[in-house]
Amino acid sequence: MRFPWLLSGLTAVLSALAGRAQDPLTQPLPDSLREGAAVVSRRDLVEITIESPDKIRVRRKWTNTILNNNGDAYSLVSTYYDKFHDLSKVTATLYDADGKAVKKIKKGDLEDDLIGGMGMLEVDTRVKYYRFVHRSYPYTIDYEEEQVLNNGFVLPSQWFPQASPRMSVLSSSLVVHTPEGYNLRYKEYDCPGPVVTPEKNGGKTYTWTLNHLPARPPEPYAVAWHLREPGVRLAPTDFEIAGYKGAADSWGHLGQFSSDLFQGRGQLPEEARQKVHALTDGLTDTAKIAALYSWLQANTHYVGIELGIGGWQPYDATYVYTRKYGDCKALANYMVALLKEAGIRAWPVLIYGGPEPPLVDPAFPCLQFNHCIAVALAGADSVWLECTSNTLPAGYLGTFTSDRDALLLDGPDAHLVHTPVYGVRENRLTRRLDGTVADNGSLQATLRAGYKGLEQDAPRGMIDRLSKKDLLEEKRRALGLNDCTVSDYNYVSTRAAIPTLDETMRLSAEHFATVNGNRLFITPGRFWRRTSRLQTTGPVRQTAIELRASIDESDTLVLQIPPGYAAEHLPSGRIAYPFGSYSVQSHFENGVLTVACHYQEQKGVYGANTYEHMARFFDYTWRSGNQQIVFVKQ
Repeated sequence: MRFPWLLSGLTAVLSALAGRAQDPLTQPLPDSLREGAAVVSRRDLVEITIESPDKIRVRRKWTNTILNNNGDAYSLVSTYYDKFHDLSKVTATLYDADGKAVKKIKKGDLEDDLIGGMGMLEVDTRVKYYRFVHRSYPYTIDYEEEQVLNNGFVLPSQWFPQASPRMSVLSSSLVVHTPEGYNLRYKEYDCPGPVVTPEKNGGKTYTWTLNHLPARPPEPYAVAWHLREPGVRLAPTDFEIAGYKGAADSWGHLGQFSSDLFQGRGQLPEEARQKVHALTDGLTDTAKIAALYSWLQANTHYVGIELGIGGWQPYDATYVYTRKYGDCKALANYMVALLKEAGIRAWPVLIYGGPEPPLVDPAFPCLQFNHCIAVALAGADSVWLECTSNTLPAGYLGTFTSDRDALLLDGPDAHLVHTPVYGVRENRLTRRLDGTVADNGSLQATLRAGYKGLEQDAPRGMIDRLSKKDLLEEKRRALGLNDCTVSDYNYVSTRAAIPTLDETMRLSAEHFATVNGNRLFITPGRFWRRTSRLQTTGPVRQTAIELRASIDESDTLVLQIPPGYAAEHLPSGRIAYPFGSYSVQSHFENGVLTVACHYQEQKGVYGANTYEHMARFFDYTWRSGNQQIVFVKQ
């Protein structure tokens, strides 16, 4: 997919406000903006002039003062251009603490490169960037650019001038000039409304300002910053791109426009149609979907193709069948074409792929997507298909696209949908260690682990990308045991809507237990859920708490202890809150130690007043995981 969020991300760090009486480079910064900040946005101006539905001018000016090394990331200046974005001007200047210019650069001094990675083969979007290097603090970077957009579809969609909690903002402003009759759509998020000024030519000027925003102290498990930072979203009502006209005043209209870009691109060649029927005739709908998805995975691969309108419009199904590759849109379109040939209802779905998806506001349609998947119906059940993956089973999405809003493209019936949410019944980990502890504290054991749902994503990913040698090393390192070796590793995976992975391995550790005099010490917590303690002193918690995944983990240790020992201390206890629970039980009988631990976490957003309980919960699990089981020689 085309990358509309690049523009959003860039505008989020801009800072310059024109027309101030005092030079913003030397103006003293109040202590309230220095406190807790790594960088101060001294001034910020984003000025957008909409000349017509298919021509927009954007001027950006920002001035950032980096206070310490935590703000050095803001010494990178960057922008981009492509067929629809003409970059006409870029200047940047580095100033020292006294306001003296140290280095000036222009457009030609910036590095110029393609957007790399992610399997990109053909892409016309190029990035320009330059990193200033200065290690005497504070220092200031002043930046200005001008850009012309020859389409209105990707109107700069959001303005969030406080780019991170570590940034404070002195002055920031968003100015939008619209022509007569232009219906600008906008929505504020924790931000005052605009001042609207009528112009002589019949147009309007909208001005938003945000001033004197202090940095926010970092807080563990806080809701993602991009979901709580102040700012404004913008969107056109009517737009035009590459001769295609559309409207974004509703999700249905936005989906209709995107559906039109897919129209007529699902025709399969006769050879492909015959293959579809050879694979699926006589099967149930569920089996048809699985068979065609597996065939797509075995016979195509992902390649990014983002040329011109191709950033939004897929290559047709015949192209993909012939060349055996495509980008996310082309592969999703091809998958839908295969399914429809087999009599299965299916649609492409626009979505944001990656961690921390942006807010998709049902009340404010705008472009929030960077990826495309497919969904099919088997009876009344939705089967989700990540068409760029060669490993995921049919019906399973994983962390890349699960649990978020997306836009299903169904012509005039296009609408928002929500992808699957995986809860504690789906995301499970069960581990069991069976072993023998020798008199010298060494361990010989077998470890069995069963992963399900999101819990299997990471270990499955390691299996797919690592050599056997590197995989065993990762397993050994994860155990955290000194002088440990891992051998006889085997696994069995199940491709299903909720995939599973079962592992077995042999462990040998020379220093598993500690022998001190007549006592034997074992720390079993390294084999179960590990948590970190939360700070309980300092300022009162300000932000809500977010747990981003539901998980259920059960661990059992069964260890044969050397003869002649009696248990002196065995762990036990339980703690439970609405957001999670933890319990541990143990017993020692006939020389065999059995310890069972159960940990559960419930995804959700919890009020700031929950923090004390959450700190108590994590402290309890941390202490339990680090306590020792003690045996005394009789």
